[in-house]
Amino acid sequence: MRKRILCSVLSVAVLVGLCPATVLADEPLTSLTKSLDFRSMDNDAEGDGWYWDANSQTLTLDGFRYSVPYNKLENSAAIYLPEDSFVEIEGDNNMLETHSFHCDAFYCEGEVNFYGDGKLTLSLDSYGANAIYVEKGPLLIDDEAEITVESSGYVIYLNNARGTNPLISIKDDAKLIFNKKDHKDRNILLTKKSKVQTSSNWLDYAEVEDTWDQDYINLVAKETVKTPEKEEPPVSTEKPDDSRKQNEYKIVIGSPSIEKNGKISYTADVSPYLSNGYTMLPLRALLEVSNPEQEVKWSAEQKAAYTFVNNKLVVISPGQDTYKKGTEKIELSTPAETKNGRLFVSLRDWMSIMEIDGSQLNWDSRTKTVTLTY
Repeated sequence: MRKRILCSVLSVAVLVGLCPATVLADEPLTSLTKSLDFRSMDNDAEGDGWYWDANSQTLTLDGFRYSVPYNKLENSAAIYLPEDSFVEIEGDNNMLETHSFHCDAFYCEGEVNFYGDGKLTLSLDSYGANAIYVEKGPLLIDDEAEITVESSGYVIYLNNARGTNPLISIKDDAKLIFNKKDHKDRNILLTKKSKVQTSSNWLDYAEVEDTWDQDYINLVAKETVKTPEKEEPPVSTEKPDDSRKQNEYKIVIGSPSIEKNGKISYTADVSPYLSNGYTMLPLRALLEVSNPEQEVKWSAEQKAAYTFVNNKLVVISPGQDTYKKGTEKIELSTPAETKNGRLFVSLRDWMSIMEIDGSQLNWDSRTKTVTLTY
């Protein structure tokens, strides 16, 4: 295997001398219409830019450049790996794109280790797709491996987390890089589903801003980040910041305006209404007021709305009796509805989705006004 890789390196060296480096960087991507599934592959195998060593369960990527087309491999993954597997990243020209709905880049059945001295870029179009999905874990990225993720979905989705040992570790000079704008409220990027209590030792890495481009976050080894010396904080004469205090919202049935602390803060293009005894609210309009940075995305193909609440992907489809939060299906009090091109959910269901306690809400049947403290 090493001999084959050495030959490849020599060949590339010759080519680099004959053509500009930019030509290599712009190499086209090969269409991937069938998953590379190594979970039950007992023999060595190889393809364009990859080599599978069955004995060590190691997938080597060197010049790996593939793209999953739209409508292919939906609700699946581009690469499937067995438990206790390794991914060796070599060279700086590795790229995997998935343009299909809920198509993960990597699906790992258990413990997986990414290593090497190369770079890999993972680009995903679907909001519900994961760059690296790991069942149980742990996940280790070490050596000098550098993985860049361009996606609004999870960078790491760790399912059925268990134990107290680190489940996600970045070691040595390895890096995991992603854009802050795609991850406003979930920079830790870890979904934990477990009967055991969350351990403070589960995450073993430091999160720092890219010094060259502060739009990006780097996850790196803790020991590579120097802790600044503690200084006595200066005495401040400024008033304490009370921007995090609870706000009072008022929503009147039939009115498109939403009040925040006594003033109209948002006017929607649709109004709340009553349906079968339920107060129906425009989901996007209310989120615009309570949390403007929280996004709601609509998939016309899947006829579903997507948003994230407390690091869990929430999927709501009109006419359905349940909605999905993470991997859990939860019953709705009444199905969501579409009206005037907007998705409406009942007030009771919206509280369930946003995990709001009933004591935070008051309903005045006389004025048909909802008052929410949030």
